[in-house]
Amino acid sequence: MVKIFNQRFTDTIWSLGYWGEPEHIKVWIETRNKESNSWYSFDLKQLHVTEIVNKPAKALNWLTGLSDAGVFLQLKQGKNPGIEKLLCYNLPSGELRYSFNLNQWTSLEGNFLVTNQGTIDLITGKLTNQNQVGRSEINIESPLHFEESQEEFKAFETLFNQKFGEKIGKGIDYWEGSNKLIFSYYIYENAWKNKLRICDYAFQTQFIETIAEGNQMGYHTFQCIGNKLIFIKDKHEINIYADH
Repeated sequence: MVKIFNQRFTDTIWSLGYWGEPEHIKVWIETRNKESNSWYSFDLKQLHVTEIVNKPAKALNWLTGLSDAGVFLQLKQGKNPGIEKLLCYNLPSGELRYSFNLNQWTSLEGNFLVTNQGTIDLITGKLTNQNQVGRSEINIESPLHFEESQEEFKAFETLFNQKFGEKIGKGIDYWEGSNKLIFSYYIYENAWKNKLRICDYAFQTQFIETIAEGNQMGYHTFQCIGNKLIFIKDKHEINIYADH
């Protein structure tokens, strides 16, 4: 795989969300510091990042992406956590499309959200009785995750010791493709490090990089979309790799 894009942000990359169409995918990126947050739109085809200046001041939780918008949950503040609102923002403009008071939802089915109040059409933000029709989904492949305490982790622990001479800990993220295996794992070398390793099925390493160390280790490791690999390095840098 070869690097086709990377960009470093001043603030911590906090959240990613995918929107657009399967043939033209875009990424919503949220960064945060202690005082504020920022939104960006990243065009995965054009490999171009633009800041979304007109965005809400409150931090929101990404729910799903539409062809031209992002749908978010606003959580309650205080001692009683829970959902307060469902909000939709047009992308990449950042303009509010609708706000819907909501405290519970059951399932997400394409462009429809099943809730205790009825089924919400996420495009319009209105309750609907029409049959739910799925949309063309963006195929985002996230890795399987295994904690050190899980039985499955032991097999990876043995594998890494035998094939790479490494003693892994904490947990591992694992993705299996048609011609490659991708691992995000943790190893202690004077400090805990998060490494990303790509191998073929003979366990010959094609790529290896330390993507975080110590307090720079974050929640996001990697995701695969089509022939592209997306990962965050040191909580601040987005990297895109693609097959040759």
